[in-house]
Amino acid sequence: ICIFVLLAVTAQGQAPTEIPSAKPVGTMSELMLDVLFPVSNEIFYVGRNENKTEKDWIDLRQNALALAELANLLMTPERAYDKDQWMREAKLLWDVGNKAYKFAKARDLPALEALNDELYEACQSCHVRYRPGYKRRL
Repeated sequence: ICIFVLLAVTAQGQAPTEIPSAKPVGTMSELMLDVLFPVSNEIFYVGRNENKTEKDWIDLRQNALALAELANLLMTPERAYDKDQWMREAKLLWDVGNKAYKFAKARDLPALEALNDELYEACQSCHVRYRPGYKRRL
C-alpha cells in the first residue's frame, strides 16, 4: 500500500505534460494547390514514363505515401469541414493513397495506372461538394 501512496503523491506533484495541438500553417486552398495537387499528379501521370529508374520509383513511393498521409491530415479536427461527408471523401483519398503506396513499393506500374479512375473519383467527389465554384465555371 505504501508504494501506491508514494506513486500517487509523486504523480500529483508533477506538472501535467502539455501536448501540443496541430496548427494549420496554410489555408485549405494552399494545401491543395501546393501539396496535394502535385502529389496526386504524380499518381495520375504515372504512365507517362514506363522506363522508371530507381530514383523514379523512390519518388513515386514517396508521393504515394504523401497522398495517403495527406488524406489523414484532411481528417484531423483542424482540417475537417464536418464529421460526415468530408470524412468519407477523405477516406476515399486515403484508400487510393494506401493502394498507390503498396503498388509503388511493389513497383507495379499497371496497378498504379489502374488507380487513375479511383483517384479521379476521390478528388472529383470532394471538389463537387467542398470547392466553391467547381464545375460552375464557363
